[in-house]
Amino acid sequence: MRYSISALGLMVAASTLGAQTWAGLATYGGPDYDQMWGLDFRGDTLPVLLMFTISYSISGNDEDFILMVPTVPQWKKVIGNSSGRDDWAYGVAWQTTGNIAVGGTWCYDGGAGAGSCYAPLYGFLIQMSSTGNFLRGRHLDPSASWTCDADGRQTRILNVWPTNDGGVVSAGYMTYNESDSWGNCDVSESDAFIAKFDAYLNLQWIKPVGTANWELATTAIQTTDGNYVLIAPSFYEIWIGKFNSSGNLLWQRRYPRTYYDDGRGKFFGWAKPTSDGGFILADEIDGPGGNSRDALFVKFRSNGSVQCARVLYTSSHDVGVDVVEGPNYYWMTGFFRNSDLFIAAFDKATCNLEKFRYLLSSGVESGRSMDLSDNNIPYVAGYTDNPAWSVGDYDALVAADSGGVDTCYWRSYPISNSSVSLTQSGSWNVYSFSYTPSNYSVSAVNVDPGIDVICGLALGPEGDSELGTEERFVDCYLNYAVVGNEVRIRVKGQTDLQVELYTADGRKVYDRYLKGFSGVLRIPNLRKGIYLLRMRHGGGETKRKITIR
Repeated sequence: MRYSISALGLMVAASTLGAQTWAGLATYGGPDYDQMWGLDFRGDTLPVLLMFTISYSISGNDEDFILMVPTVPQWKKVIGNSSGRDDWAYGVAWQTTGNIAVGGTWCYDGGAGAGSCYAPLYGFLIQMSSTGNFLRGRHLDPSASWTCDADGRQTRILNVWPTNDGGVVSAGYMTYNESDSWGNCDVSESDAFIAKFDAYLNLQWIKPVGTANWELATTAIQTTDGNYVLIAPSFYEIWIGKFNSSGNLLWQRRYPRTYYDDGRGKFFGWAKPTSDGGFILADEIDGPGGNSRDALFVKFRSNGSVQCARVLYTSSHDVGVDVVEGPNYYWMTGFFRNSDLFIAAFDKATCNLEKFRYLLSSGVESGRSMDLSDNNIPYVAGYTDNPAWSVGDYDALVAADSGGVDTCYWRSYPISNSSVSLTQSGSWNVYSFSYTPSNYSVSAVNVDPGIDVICGLALGPEGDSELGTEERFVDCYLNYAVVGNEVRIRVKGQTDLQVELYTADGRKVYDRYLKGFSGVLRIPNLRKGIYLLRMRHGGGETKRKITIR
């Protein structure tokens, strides 16, 4: 069923039911190429979604991105330049001021189509209000790093992280060009960088780090002591370093590791802080899978030493992309078997694999970003080309799974895994760099990308009088809704249905069996309180906690 996104309450509705075993899946997109690249609950109870899109653009022929807050007050806007340039955004975060920061790069695709971004690439950082209005932007074009002009030069901002002073800290990389012995201008290397911006996006300092090889950084965060940590899962090593509030390096750790390149280069992997002062990282390694990429999870202590690490592998390509800490586990998402989105749960002390779940699909899926809702359910932003779930080449995807039981599309999988050792060796250089960014301006236009709610918790669609517009559960077999003091259950197709309703103290207040039922069942005149709704049906059994207000 195709809904207007204005009807969706996927994130906020989940929190109204409290912690529970729950799974959800929704896709967004138009007739062309769309992917979800960012998801952030931090700093506000409202989630913000970051979506790469070709289906919707400012000029009509470029690649832009969409920001969405799919809860009240709902808004969704396509953002980009009107000059035909492609705007690719990689990171999104709520700032402590209540604004939204987005980092990325802009480029031209040369008419090559979806996913093509040819150098030169220029980094950007923009700031949007909580209602989706453009406030200000900065254009990161450090031309001082190029001794000659070439199309190979690049600057990308790969993440943004809110800081206590209302600003942001960002990570990324920049390339260096130089003339060779024949006078040709070639790309010589790349360095990772960390950059600190104030609340108005004025650059306070920027520090490139690296060696004579190719390096990149994906994650910069502020630690509880007010300092900053940069994590760089680069091509041939993982580097982690801590900087003080002035950008001076306090310590660094370098861990050589290889990765298997199947011709697509190095995949980006992101990191996040943990409650014990340490850090977790999603990455890849050339491990025991043999002639393939293997997904790598790493837990660092607060001083940058490795507490534990684990590799997940099949005979095909497996890559870790993003992580988040939950109350009981560390979670990682990415793709495995070259085409399936997964989430994995790791023991916090040992990194032992506790759960591995994937989306059962005939298409190509991958997780791109991960965060926890306010009731600690892991949400994944990513993409899919499953024909049953998408209307274009790819559609953006948001999925959630508490890892409880198998559903019609979430499955457990016995993936091979083992511990892995990372040994510290060597160091990187830290370079002095003076640079003043120029202003950068984008347009923000209201847009209404469609949404398919496959399964999950949502608000009733507009005009759906049977289910109303309050909290509603959608799975592959039935829907339910709480409308005022009434519970409404609608069966998809026809099934034998057993419905029981219990009060919070365990007293049964409703019990009914319906054979070959189809349509809507109403349970009216319920008193205020918390209930357990138990439904046995053709697809199995569903239990949900509901609230009558």
